[in-house]
Amino acid sequence: MLAALPLGQPIPCSVNAGAEGLDLHAALVPDPICSFYMRVSGHGLRSHGIHDGDLLVIDRSIEPRSGDVAIVAHQGKFLLRPLRRQGEQWLLEPQRPGEGVIVLDLESFDRSGLFGVVAHAVHHLARSPSRRR
Repeated sequence: MLAALPLGQPIPCSVNAGAEGLDLHAALVPDPICSFYMRVSGHGLRSHGIHDGDLLVIDRSIEPRSGDVAIVAHQGKFLLRPLRRQGEQWLLEPQRPGEGVIVLDLESFDRSGLFGVVAHAVHHLARSPSRRR
């Protein structure tokens, strides 16, 4: 026997934003000037709900908190890592066994390479016709 779930009213995707519709961009990107999209490559953050191929919405206006997943520019590349605050230090947690934590300088947080905080991760649950192989 199937139980009814309190899902709310479905909104057709063909409806324009407004009183009858949903503006998906506005829902996911409340501050477009400070937001960026990035595509994930790798499986290291599945435990945080982030999968290989996901589209991330990165928001630079979000004040980072311990436990957030952040994008940091480090040694010429972008790293996607969970943030942890330990006392006065901000740390990037390792993604794989054997990696060390990366310490961010709290005094120069803006210059430490922090690019932004992951606000949303969009991933496919069903294969769309264009993604079938």
